[in-house]
Amino acid sequence: MQTSLLNTDPVAAVLDTWVFIFQMTAYMERPALKQKLGESYPVVAETLRNMDAEMEQLVRLGAPAANVADLRQRVGAWAEAHPVQGSLVARQSVDPDVIRKVGESDLGMTTSIKTLAEGLGDLRARLDSYNVYLPKQARWQAELLLTDFTHDPQISAALSNLAVLSDSAAKASGKLDQMPELVDQTRKAFKADVDGELLSAEAFLREERLATLYALQQERIATMDAMHGERLATTEQISQERRAAMEALRGQEIAAMNEFEAMSKRAIQDLDTRGRGLINLFFLRALELMLLMLVLCALLAWVILRRFVPSPR
Repeated sequence: MQTSLLNTDPVAAVLDTWVFIFQMTAYMERPALKQKLGESYPVVAETLRNMDAEMEQLVRLGAPAANVADLRQRVGAWAEAHPVQGSLVARQSVDPDVIRKVGESDLGMTTSIKTLAEGLGDLRARLDSYNVYLPKQARWQAELLLTDFTHDPQISAALSNLAVLSDSAAKASGKLDQMPELVDQTRKAFKADVDGELLSAEAFLREERLATLYALQQERIATMDAMHGERLATTEQISQERRAAMEALRGQEIAAMNEFEAMSKRAIQDLDTRGRGLINLFFLRALELMLLMLVLCALLAWVILRRFVPSPR
């Protein structure tokens, strides 16, 4: 509760505290806890109701223009969706998106509550708050310890622990004046840690970048080797296919030449056969003409002889 209330962002402090009250109410209503608390449960329930009412009153006073009903519904819905798992220490705080949406939708509440940030945002104001709450927290822890003592059979040991706790509380109260110096030392140590973490992160990022570049280079080399191998394999395959195509073309050419030669031989033989037949036919026709000429010559000679040669008396 103290961590939620002392948030530097007043809107986040209000929402986270109210969500914590809703979560704690649901957590305390578990049957196992009810049975464990026994007769003390009504006191716990009444205390949670009072805390809820005080929180709502605080919101109304700090932000008169806020839509409290809508804000209460949102906070309750978020707390119901994110219940406490295991213990109250491990409970989940409000998401930044929820704070941003509430700030955007309830501007009147945001404007009013933001004015409180000037007081709580200062480190000295926070230390004053710590000065007020640390003794109360020590007293509350002492009261809880005393309550446990009443149920503990080893009361003497518990009393000695109470004395030690009182001494620790006194030492803590005496060291409250040294809080600014401690805070300054803590700030310097935190800054040194942040600087160291930053340098470590830069070194880690540099190493990661070099490793990534080396890995990319190796991948590029492997890719180039693979592409070279693929190119050689493709070239060899193309050469084989070209040789096979040339052999196939040569075979087709040889087959075509053989077929052409066979066709030529058949054509020559056919021409020779036809030529022989034509020659024979020519000689037959010539012989017939010669015989016809002989017959005509003989007939002509007979006619001449018959006309000019006198017949015997």
